[in-house]
Amino acid sequence: MNGPPTFQRTMHNLLGYGRWDYVMVYLDDILIFSRSFNEHKQHLNEILSILAKANFQVNPDKCSIAVQEIDFLSHTINERCIKPNGDKIKAIVDLPAPNTLKEANEFLGKINWYRKFIPNFARIAAPLHKVTNKTKHHRHEFKWGPDQQQSFDKFKRLLTTYPLFLEYPYLSTPFVLTTDASDIGIGEILRQDTPHGTKINYFKSRVLDDTERDSSFVVETDHKPLENFHNKQISNKRVMNWLFKLQDLLPQIIAVKHRAGATNAAADYISRHFPPS
Repeated sequence: MNGPPTFQRTMHNLLGYGRWDYVMVYLDDILIFSRSFNEHKQHLNEILSILAKANFQVNPDKCSIAVQEIDFLSHTINERCIKPNGDKIKAIVDLPAPNTLKEANEFLGKINWYRKFIPNFARIAAPLHKVTNKTKHHRHEFKWGPDQQQSFDKFKRLLTTYPLFLEYPYLSTPFVLTTDASDIGIGEILRQDTPHGTKINYFKSRVLDDTERDSSFVVETDHKPLENFHNKQISNKRVMNWLFKLQDLLPQIIAVKHRAGATNAAADYISRHFPPS
């Protein structure tokens, strides 16, 4: 039996009814959050009563009660936002440049914990992945070069100068998801445009692996004029704009083939029939 997952399951069974409403739990770290002091006292009483009935004990010296800001799982949380823990950031910034594959992987692992706070994380980390994507048997091939040092220094600079925090969502405000892709990775930003300004909820990005970068495909369409669209002189501005947006995909398109509408029944059907909303 695996100890940590079993203990986590036990804690969820005990406190799961209030999960996300006013309590979160990770192993023996319990976070209780409330809208008012009186509500907080009620929540504390409920959680402590449940733990007592299950014969769990709480160490008072490790408790922080009725605070405005708290550290939880290497993050600092307050009523406005969530941000990286300052001591953890300092520990990363104080690290020397790696000399071995193990040290490089350790740095990448530490910085990866805070990737949701850093825009274009995957693009910045790409040079590091190039030298850390090796097996233990090939660790002697590790070589730290100028590109890796530049990436290493940029991460440290961002951790100390960029406003590293994510704001909680306004549930009454629409979310805006912005995405982009390049030849090395994909990225997205989740935000909300509120009367008080733009609120960033999440950054996400990752590096494309070799298989994804080398993938190619054939396009089948029942619109015959598209067969040679990439070889034609286009004067229509709207069509030119479409081609401009597709230009990153063009090298991966092996061919555009015409498929008569009569034999394109499957795609035609699902383009016209939708379940009732």
